Amino acid sequence: MSASKMDHKEFQRRLKEDELAHFLDEFRSAAVNLYENYGRQIVLGLSLIAVIMAAGYFWRVKSSNDFAYSQQLYSNAVAYSENDQHAEALTELNSLLDDYPNSQVAVLARVLRGDCYVKMGEFNNALNDYRQALPLLKTEESLMVRFAIVQSLRSLVQPDEALRELDVIEQQAKSPIVKEQVAYLRGCCYEDKGENAKAVEIFKTIPPESRWYNLAIEKINWLEAEPVPAINS
Repeated sequence: MSASKMDHKEFQRRLKEDELAHFLDEFRSAAVNLYENYGRQIVLGLSLIAVIMAAGYFWRVKSSNDFAYSQQLYSNAVAYSENDQHAEALTELNSLLDDYPNSQVAVLARVLRGDCYVKMGEFNNALNDYRQALPLLKTEESLMVRFAIVQSLRSLVQPDEALRELDVIEQQAKSPIVKEQVAYLRGCCYEDKGENAKAVEIFKTIPPESRWYNLAIEKINWLEAEPVPAINS
């Protein structure tokens, strides 16, 4: 059994061990309060109240524990990913998404799983996760995921699909920085398609103050360089 799994089981045990004691304390307090205010006649109704309170209490406990378990799995996955242990991160993320699909961190987990798949070269799996996460993200949050989709499509040698995704980003983008990144990646897509003149034209639209300018200049210099003749020609 891995250390991560042992930690997870220990974490579950600690969270569960006092649930019944907490519930009994809560019920006892409520019962005393009812007796003091309404007298002995209320005692006959306590069994019904106990059932109602039990249902409400354990629903709250389950919701709280589910959130805690999913947070622990996500934290484990982040730690593994930061150490380039992507297979181990996938194990944690798969458990989270299988067992707690409605968790508050499920969307983040799906994006992180997509990132892990990218680093493992499994671009189709990455695209599937990114696209499932997109509808659940706000527009601002979705932009970085869309950029990840663009790069995954480029890795799959699908530049036309990547260009269509860039069109969507450009429509949503408000920041000049984002628009300049779109321009740079658009130029890269045309380079991928072998349309070097079009790529150079786009790279030249990036202003000197842009963080993408130096990369664009490198691309232009590379694409406009004279081909080196073969040594034996």
